[in-house]
Amino acid sequence: MASSKQQLYCTDYHVAWICSIADIELLPARLMLDKEHATPPYDTHYDNNTYVCGMINGHAIVIATCPHGETGNVNAGRLTGPMFKTFPNIRMTVLVGIGGGIPRSIISEDPLQNIHLGDVVVGWPGDGKHACVYYSRGRSKANGQFEIVGTIPNPDWRLISALSILASDHELGRTKFDDQLARLRGYSKFVYPGLEHDRLFRAEYQHIGEYGSNCAACEKNELIRRPLRIEKDKSKLVFHRGRIATGNSVIQDGQLRDQISARCGEALCIEMEAAGVNMNRPCLVIRGISDYADTHKNDIWQSYAAGNAAAFTRELLCRIQPNSINEMKGVIEGPWFVPFSKPPFFVGRETELAQLSSHVLSEDCQRIAIHGLGGCGKTALALQCAYSTRQQQPNRAIFWVPVISRESFEQAFRDIGKLLQIPETTDEKVDIKGLVKAKLSDESFGQWLMIVDNADDVSILFDPLEEGGITDRLIDCLPHSRKGSIIFTTRTREAAIKLAESNVILLGKLNDQEAKEMLSRRLSQEHQHQLEDGKTVYEFLNMLTFLALAIIQAVAFINTNGISLSEYIRIFRENEEYATDLLNKEFQDQSRYRDTRNSVATTWYISFEQIRKRNKLAVAHLSFMACIVNSNIPASMLIPRPSKIEQIEAIGILTAYAFVTELSTQRRTQLERIQSPEKAFEVHPLVHLAMRGWLKAHNQWATWVEKTSLRLVDIIPYGDYNTRETYFKSIKK
Repeated sequence: MASSKQQLYCTDYHVAWICSIADIELLPARLMLDKEHATPPYDTHYDNNTYVCGMINGHAIVIATCPHGETGNVNAGRLTGPMFKTFPNIRMTVLVGIGGGIPRSIISEDPLQNIHLGDVVVGWPGDGKHACVYYSRGRSKANGQFEIVGTIPNPDWRLISALSILASDHELGRTKFDDQLARLRGYSKFVYPGLEHDRLFRAEYQHIGEYGSNCAACEKNELIRRPLRIEKDKSKLVFHRGRIATGNSVIQDGQLRDQISARCGEALCIEMEAAGVNMNRPCLVIRGISDYADTHKNDIWQSYAAGNAAAFTRELLCRIQPNSINEMKGVIEGPWFVPFSKPPFFVGRETELAQLSSHVLSEDCQRIAIHGLGGCGKTALALQCAYSTRQQQPNRAIFWVPVISRESFEQAFRDIGKLLQIPETTDEKVDIKGLVKAKLSDESFGQWLMIVDNADDVSILFDPLEEGGITDRLIDCLPHSRKGSIIFTTRTREAAIKLAESNVILLGKLNDQEAKEMLSRRLSQEHQHQLEDGKTVYEFLNMLTFLALAIIQAVAFINTNGISLSEYIRIFRENEEYATDLLNKEFQDQSRYRDTRNSVATTWYISFEQIRKRNKLAVAHLSFMACIVNSNIPASMLIPRPSKIEQIEAIGILTAYAFVTELSTQRRTQLERIQSPEKAFEVHPLVHLAMRGWLKAHNQWATWVEKTSLRLVDIIPYGDYNTRETYFKSIKK
């Protein structure tokens, strides 16, 4: 490979070569280039990938790889999302590297027809079905049947056509695999490991010994007998066309491997990145077989298999005219209806984003709900998911529907109807919600994602409205298509379960690192030096309970007024009135609705108003708890009711909104468990403070202090010092 300092523009590259495992797959990919280019400049604000650019037989190629250790479908999607924005004229994508081989169910007498280590498997829709399938996405049916629904679009027809020509040329002896493999010479890692290291054991036979022990202790009589390849075959590049199965896990189980193959229509290979790459663009999957996806897996064949896959890819590209790729159409972006800009300071939540990404990928009109305390960042998470999906799948339509009120829902559907150019949208008498539902429910429309935000009040979605003799429930207006996905955000667990059943993400506080990163990004430059004081930073974040909205609001106050973190802490803790006032401070946030107030206190008061409408006993419990300390509150201390169900429902709604948490056994000291073995509760510290402020603002503080005192007097027996000690620990001083 010759080296060159030539530099093209990002728009000049038309072929993407994805190799996920950098330390195994990147080197052979680079060795296939005729020359390397200097990487063109690009915006690293949204794209932090590193690229290798060059030429192969007239094709301008850009090579990308995942960071070390970050493989799999989700990471492949994260890699290619920004890549296709940076290189907007990519027309053809190949995913090249190693995979796990699946032996054919029927052994062929021709040793070159059987799958062996070092062979290449290329995804091919030869039976009229999909070249690559998501093996874990489907429906379990009667009699052990499994219907695959996670299919992946086939590669561009030019690649499939070139593959057919290559197969024919190979039969005629006109391929130049030897020339391509010669590019790997001089690197010992690409040397053929030897037939003696190619062992296929029965699927149910487990490996004996440590990983990488090369099966020295495994029983030889457990090997599957197949026609042996002869020594001269070691110099041949053997490839197979067939179906490839993709998933999120490394498979090291022979029986599971065979089940996957049967489920996917005799798949020949298992890998982990195709679905992630395909979230943005269809790709041709080319895998060198490095193991048999069983417990005997080791690393001996990895580099050799990766080299063969790279050599095969170069030979394939040499059969495609560069001009034919340049003339291919680019990706057409799908409709986009999202009212907010991308959250500029979004941090962390990697696990939750991965869950959402997997949900969107699965489609089949699955529903998922994000729920958590007001201000924990549900809308921001959904918004980040929307923009990530846009990067990864620009052709997917994305819609945002707020459920602040029935009117906001209906207006969103009317705006979506206009965006989709439904003619009747201007007619006020037409059922636009039904028209939008019908449009998106038609699978010919294509892929879409709908985010239903602020679904806190289930009555808005589920309660019927009589209009012209027709009963109209908004929940029934949501579209249903196997190519669509729906994400709900809500403050309450009850709504989350009602909307998405068990497919729920509970969003809690930020972890230490995420909170520090959010603080760092939000603080103005003049305050950045304060981050060096780790003790003060932790005290500040801990005081705000690592809650996203509380941190954002506090930093907005600090930036605006030019005070320090330590001064904010001092004011907050000086007295309750100051703290409550700080929690009520409004601030500007472009990722929140224009007509809503943004303060932490206001956010929780909105949830509190929902509770007030639905459960008076829950309000009484929260008011009582506001008058005592916020932690380790025994259940028996609460205001009693004759009905046990009433008590369960009252506590249930408080925990559903994450205002109150039942303390786990692990979080209570041994003495606390001995003194009070019953259930105990904790009120979120900022909810506790906000509730005290609400009682005072509504002239109910004195009343509830008196009620609380009478309750304590009533439940503490005279002379019972153990009970007295337990309860008086809970009295707010």
